[in-house]
Amino acid sequence: MELKNINNIVVNIRHAEIPCWNFLPRHKEQIEAAMPTCTVRMCESDEEFTALLAEADACMVWRFQQDWLPLAPRLKLLSTPAAGRDYFHIVPPPGLTLMYGQFHGELIGETVVGMILALARGIAPALTTFAGEPWPRKELAGLMRPLRGSHVVILGLGHIGGWIGRLLKPFGVRISGMRRNLAKPAPDWFDENDRLFGSDEMVEYLKTADFVVLALPGTTDTDQILNGHCINQLKPSAYVINVGRGNAIEQMSFYSALAAGRIAGAFLDVFPEEPLSAQSMLVKCPNLWRLPHASAIADNYLDLYVRDFLEQITSAL
Repeated sequence: MELKNINNIVVNIRHAEIPCWNFLPRHKEQIEAAMPTCTVRMCESDEEFTALLAEADACMVWRFQQDWLPLAPRLKLLSTPAAGRDYFHIVPPPGLTLMYGQFHGELIGETVVGMILALARGIAPALTTFAGEPWPRKELAGLMRPLRGSHVVILGLGHIGGWIGRLLKPFGVRISGMRRNLAKPAPDWFDENDRLFGSDEMVEYLKTADFVVLALPGTTDTDQILNGHCINQLKPSAYVINVGRGNAIEQMSFYSALAAGRIAGAFLDVFPEEPLSAQSMLVKCPNLWRLPHASAIADNYLDLYVRDFLEQITSAL
């Protein structure tokens, strides 16, 4: 992919409910300033978008359909702000590069820090479980603990998992991170108490975890990786946090453990089916707090995406 060959970018990034997920004129101007030979066309509908595909060298989109590919004979690059490699449900032809956002780590890392603090310091149950109590000091006293000295096990110490660990370290926690490539150097924020491990060692690390954070992609390798056996190895005081994909947790075993109080609780941002159904057993699950796949939402979301898009284009030269 060469920058000089990207002359026409067609953008179809719109969202009816989330303002920060809408591509704005300033984003168009930023790209055209960085790529002077390039024209950026913003679309207000799928119909307008598909009508412009014949001229598109690159597209920036939330979604793209397989039957749109024949309409785009010049298409070299298909870019989305989404991070997950499971986002595009298409089979790309030869010569088409799929580009995903690489900017989510710090945003999601901040959210996970907030989740962990809310659980460790009793903020989440104070605002929900005991919201109707005028003075639940006694009830909260049995739940509140220091974060410092905790053992945080991160399943998926990639870009996002790395940011989670980096932002947690100043709180004095010990980090153990699972990743595929153990030959790769440890993160620069690791200290002598932190560890890297492979999936074959996961169960042993889960046994001593105070917080288990899942930041895994949605692949067949990660399907129900946190299964009933793994869940049964967790301490009764352990919390589970998932900001990766909903396929990673075996739902019935997880629900049973929460309902029976075999683990302390969980904070989930992702689910096997989204949006979450009102009939889902997770909606009224005890000791479970939820976000609606929103851990990366921020008012500068697309500003970060555009900067990331330009950096990835430049690095491909």
